[in-house]
Amino acid sequence: MSPPLYVDFSALHEAVRKMGANTFSPELEIEQGTDVLTRIDIELSTGGISVELKDVDFDTGLLAYKGRQVLLYIQDHGPRVQQVLNSEHEGNKYHVAFCSTLKKMQDIGRYERYVATNDTSGQFFISGLSSVGASVDGIVKLSICKNCLRRLMYKGYPNKREQIFKEFSLQAFFETYSSFFPHMPKRIAGDPHGETYTSDWTIVAGNYKSSQNYHCESCGIVLDAHKKLLHVHHRNGVKSDNAINNLQALCVDCHRKQPLHNHMFVKHTDMQLLNQLRREQGIVNSILSYEQTFRFADPGVHGVLYGCQEANVSIPEIGYILKDANGVTKAYLELAWPRTKRAVAIAEADIMAARELGWTVRPMIEALEAVNNK
Repeated sequence: MSPPLYVDFSALHEAVRKMGANTFSPELEIEQGTDVLTRIDIELSTGGISVELKDVDFDTGLLAYKGRQVLLYIQDHGPRVQQVLNSEHEGNKYHVAFCSTLKKMQDIGRYERYVATNDTSGQFFISGLSSVGASVDGIVKLSICKNCLRRLMYKGYPNKREQIFKEFSLQAFFETYSSFFPHMPKRIAGDPHGETYTSDWTIVAGNYKSSQNYHCESCGIVLDAHKKLLHVHHRNGVKSDNAINNLQALCVDCHRKQPLHNHMFVKHTDMQLLNQLRREQGIVNSILSYEQTFRFADPGVHGVLYGCQEANVSIPEIGYILKDANGVTKAYLELAWPRTKRAVAIAEADIMAARELGWTVRPMIEALEAVNNK
């Protein structure tokens, strides 16, 4: 994907405004090129790829195929296919994590043929044979494996288990763990309500962000030096309604948490930068409750936070920057307990660098296991 070209015309804007004009946009965003879809991306999003469990990477606890987050499901439902098509709840569950079910399959050497896909529609193509041996296939909605939710403590599971299971969204799930993967499913084209932005949206958005001095109106972060991380949100969800009272400047992290904003993925480096700036600006330096911690921490480590909260572990620091004796930054830690030199990090490079400085640093899945064993 070619990066957007962001040009800051703020100085020129000020000069134009002094001449009496007020409609010039201080910020121009020019999209260079289009998303580059590889063969793997196309296959994963349009039908999936047939794999065995040994083909899938699950070092993070999540499921990945060649750097892409995926889910796994069994397409062949054998003689049960018609029964499943008639009653979707009878179908095999799909997997999003290396749970106890998949581990059992691995331990007994049973390698089913799965389909790996990053299609987050929740609709699955299944096939099988009828009672007379005829081929039968169709599209059906399958259910998430509850052992996967338990493995990740997703949204605090198994607390409120029925509600979490019932309301589970693949789109929201993939968003939650976007920091773990270099490749993300492509954002769904179009608007859920069939509406589009107005032709002058770039100017409207640029002017509104400038009027707010590039502050996020939710968390308060100032992004005047990182304008691409500040979006303009339509409060009522209607993208053609550019009334001032319907606009809200939000950082990408706060924006993705708004209703109807599925498939708004945030890169790991962007999330790190946001929390680094939040620390520098004093926004996350005096967190006194787990509620605040959940608000600012990378969603990918929320499961660890739920476990820590239940185990009565002290509240961690968010986005901790670890420096060596010379003041050189060595690692970024998503969650940190500096007094005991313990932390949780997502990037392997950060984990290794912190360990070299004498810290006990765990990746997300190991941290989950540690708090669950307390």
